[in-house]
Amino acid sequence: MNKKTAYILVAAIGIAFISWIAFSNKDNGTSQNSPTLIPAVVQENTDINAPTLGDANAPVTIVEYGHFKCPFCNRFFRETEPQIAEKYIKTGKVKFIWKDFPFEGGDSVVASEAAYCAQDQGKFWEYHDLLFTYMWDNYYSKNFNAEDETIFTNAKLKELAGKLGLDSAEFGSCVDSKKYSKLVQDNYNEGIAKGAKATPTFFINDQKVVGAQPFSVFSQVIDSKLK
Repeated sequence: MNKKTAYILVAAIGIAFISWIAFSNKDNGTSQNSPTLIPAVVQENTDINAPTLGDANAPVTIVEYGHFKCPFCNRFFRETEPQIAEKYIKTGKVKFIWKDFPFEGGDSVVASEAAYCAQDQGKFWEYHDLLFTYMWDNYYSKNFNAEDETIFTNAKLKELAGKLGLDSAEFGSCVDSKKYSKLVQDNYNEGIAKGAKATPTFFINDQKVVGAQPFSVFSQVIDSKLK
């Protein structure tokens, strides 16, 4: 084998290995692109005003690290979260907290910031639900992978806010000023420090669960924490 042939063979093996890695991560219930936000020192105040569902004194806390363009976060939102809400959140057994982990950067970061602008007007969860529903209706239900597309422009985020009746001037000013860029970055940093590497990642009383797992998986962990 001459030197040129050897180089070609090595390159082919490398490409094949990379392709195998990409395929093996394709449907494991997580999105795993390389982070584009820069990890830094975790801020101590990232739980302040964190969007929360349920009784503040619930014995079990679930923290989700996710972002609005993540297809597996979307699957959890549609399929599993409603079951958790019905059985555990509404009955006072679970407190559910959202934390941003927009590791793809770009408009996923902007969407996370915009959700806090909606929170300023008391509608974080309504906006959270609207963003996920928009992605499902227009992209993921049609098997269109939009993670690498620019979807959530400032104009689109403002348009969606209008559907909820938010004050357009206040919301627009908040988004344009990037008022919550530090909070989103802090949440990302916190996730990195806790060992999150993909979305969605959950911590159930500090026990990590990775991926859009079925309700049975969450139920088993939650029940073990309630004992």
